[in-house]
Amino acid sequence: MKKFIAIAALFCLSANIYASTNRDYYLIQIYHCSNQKQVDNIDNYLKNTYLPFLHNSGIKKVGVFAPISNDTAVDKTLYVWVPLKNIGQIDKLDQNIEKLDPMSNDALIHLEMEDSSLPYNRMVRIITKSFKNVPEYQKKSDLIKSPDRIYEYRSYESATENLHLRKVHMFNEGDEIGIFTRNHFNAIFYSKVIAGARMPNLIYMTSFNNMNDRDAHWKAFGADPVTPKIFSMSEYKKTISVSDIILMKARDYADF
Repeated sequence: MKKFIAIAALFCLSANIYASTNRDYYLIQIYHCSNQKQVDNIDNYLKNTYLPFLHNSGIKKVGVFAPISNDTAVDKTLYVWVPLKNIGQIDKLDQNIEKLDPMSNDALIHLEMEDSSLPYNRMVRIITKSFKNVPEYQKKSDLIKSPDRIYEYRSYESATENLHLRKVHMFNEGDEIGIFTRNHFNAIFYSKVIAGARMPNLIYMTSFNNMNDRDAHWKAFGADPVTPKIFSMSEYKKTISVSDIILMKARDYADF
């Protein structure tokens, strides 16, 4: 009996440890388009077909964002951000799509436009895993959804896995996340890329009321007493080889 109790206690402890370390996964899909017609087509597909499919699959919150630079860019993009409670949800979504007959006209897999032209030029999928110190995405925010709200998407590539892990360490143990939190950056998520074309890499997103608010927050970031301390530490130097900073706005039909 004592042995059974001990085994049961050990099982419960293991379960609690697993639960405490459970972390979100994020699926990021980037649609690349060459003209506004393609962008409008993808918007229509996301609004009327893909997001309802995700919602019906148990994913209640989905973000769709477009870079502010889309108006003048040759490569126009739409970013779809799908938060998942576990990586198995990706397989479940794929299984549901695999069940469809590719010869049918199911809207979920047929994005072609009326003139049979390509619906987009290409689509990139990235799978990321939340940082251990921020295991879930931020479900509540002081900010409200508005046409002026800015979402800042940042991607930091590193030359080696070691340098990448050092940068992730800088966010977690180095307390760079603390700087964002103290200065109310309204972060949506922090994550490390586990599958994608550009690795090793990390991606995170913050948000602001408007562009002036965004600039003020980054000024406060620079003035935070922890900022010069961690950015001057030798172990964190040269950890980023390529950085992408993309300012975006949310689509009104999405959940963010």
